[in-house]
Amino acid sequence: MTENYTRCHFDFDTLPWLTSPRHQLELQAVALGLINLPPNEGYTFTHCHRKQEEVYMVIKGGGLLQVDDELLQLSPGDFVRVSPQASRALKADAGGLFVICCGGVPQGYPRNPRARYLIDDGIPNYQDIPSWFKGDQKVIEKNALLHKRFLKSREKKAISEE
Repeated sequence: MTENYTRCHFDFDTLPWLTSPRHQLELQAVALGLINLPPNEGYTFTHCHRKQEEVYMVIKGGGLLQVDDELLQLSPGDFVRVSPQASRALKADAGGLFVICCGGVPQGYPRNPRARYLIDDGIPNYQDIPSWFKGDQKVIEKNALLHKRFLKSREKKAISEE
């Protein structure tokens, strides 16, 4: 008999920053991320997508969502849709922030069937530092290292696909 559903359980209070239930739920057409930011922590760079529209649902806490150059104050019960091409980043306030982010998976994704996330069309922009970290030299250096690792990973992936 074919399974008509899958089920899993997460303790929201102990989740890391980003959790994808892709494999646990055997997701095929819904991208889903559980974002649990500790107090006063936030993304150090923005990202956008090639095709995926996202919806951020604030479950607990508060903070900021930067969409392009606009800062949106977030509180429980807020739902925010973000267009694929818009740059976005999140930051928690002093009480932390728990958000569920979801989106539809466009046809042809994921390109890599072993991708960590179902939608692998994300485009990180390590040079675009959110307003809360602008000018922070440690963040600039950290993002430069992340960018270097990202390029190395892409290079290795391209070689293995040849």
